[in-house]
Order: sequence, then C-alpha cells, then structure tokens
Amino acid sequence: MTHLSFRYRYDGTPQNILDDFGRLEVQVSTACFSGTGGFWVQWQEVKEFGESLHTYPISADRPLSAQWGYNMQEEDDLILKVEIKPANARGDLRVGVEIADDHNQSDRVRTSFTTNYPDLVAFQSQIAQLMAGEIDEAVLSGR
Repeated sequence: MTHLSFRYRYDGTPQNILDDFGRLEVQVSTACFSGTGGFWVQWQEVKEFGESLHTYPISADRPLSAQWGYNMQEEDDLILKVEIKPANARGDLRVGVEIADDHNQSDRVRTSFTTNYPDLVAFQSQIAQLMAGEIDEAVLSGR
C-alpha cells in the first residue's frame, strides 16, 4: 500500500508541553521504495503544515512543502521533506518525500506518489488529531 505517515512524540504531552520540540517520525512506502526516519522538530511547524493542507487549488508555482534538518536544510543537512504539487490536469497531486538518517545523512530515500484532494483533506484532519494527542498516526494514502 502506498502511503506517507507521520507520528509525533511530544516532550511531555499535548496538554502539558514541556518543550517546543518533539520527535517527528515519517514513514513512506511506494511500490518501489520505502523509508523511515525522524527528526526533532517544533510541534508548531507540524501543526502549521497540517493546516496548510486545506489549500485549494495547489499550484505548481507554490507547492505545499515542509522540511526539517540541520543548518540550512540543504543537501546532506536536509533530513525530512514533504512537497505536494499538482501531478496532472485531472486534479491528482504528486507527493514528493525525502527522508535521511539523522545520524548518517548519506543514507536517504527519495520517492514520490500520487494522491488526491479528498485523501489530502483526511490527512489534514488526522494531523490535527495527531497533534492534539487523539491518535497515534496520521496517514496520507496514495496510489
């Protein structure tokens, strides 16, 4: 099954946050590639990325994206990246994902898959629930 999933572990709990940073675990699986990785990110950034997923239509010149990593988050300093942009004129979306090992950045996977707006809306809702501590995992289904 093709999918992208987010898990988030707060320092504390969603109701009693001890620190702005927590561990975001990202997993991607496509027909050809799969990978899992994580990085310490501010919970506000994950929440804001989830909220941005309501954008319609998503344009090629302004894709939705989020990325986390060291320093300038470029090349080997980039640990996690998700980018969503139009895939075709029928309204499908291309989800590009890059995940690197945060201890050995040369170990990384880059892949993409297609999804649609209804699945993106469901993912948006799940990210909100994930960040509220109501569910353990938010999943974006693809094909």
